Amino acid sequence: MARERYPGERCGLGSFLEDLQPVAAGALGKDALLCHAIRRALRSGDLEHLRHARTLFNHLPREQRRRLSAALVARSGSGAAPPRDELLERYARRPAASFVSFEVIPGSGEPGDTTVTMAHELLAPGALRVLVSPGTLPQTAADGLRRIAGMIERDRRLLSERYWRARAESETGGGTGGAGDEAQLP
Repeated sequence: MARERYPGERCGLGSFLEDLQPVAAGALGKDALLCHAIRRALRSGDLEHLRHARTLFNHLPREQRRRLSAALVARSGSGAAPPRDELLERYARRPAASFVSFEVIPGSGEPGDTTVTMAHELLAPGALRVLVSPGTLPQTAADGLRRIAGMIERDRRLLSERYWRARAESETGGGTGGAGDEAQLP
């Protein structure tokens, strides 16, 4: 089994190829060898297949590579979200990952209005993900993050998988829950 040459190689190659796939299909046609290699790599998630698809891209003639790169940058810089079908396809390829969700009721600055939940996410797992709604003032976002960091500092169990598993079992009487368990913090 192939090992990553650097941390995040698989994730980085996967993200690059996901973005490249529609651009390459439009420019080269869906039956192009590069498109086939990208589909196979994304379907399998195998590191060797991901590297092979990247190598095929790197071996394209310089002008084709430049055009594909320019189209890729233009697509990512346009700010347009990928089509719904494309997002659902991405979700279907990834295993669900657990995460601890901190949600603050909008317009509230009270720590008691923060809900802590154990849930499952279909996006690529990461050590830390911060989602801020568009139009939020930087100071408001920073204050909210400081409040959440303070909650974690006071009760470090919030990031413990064992804590959430035990909590789910105690609330369901020994069942195997986990997703959707909520804790209201004071």
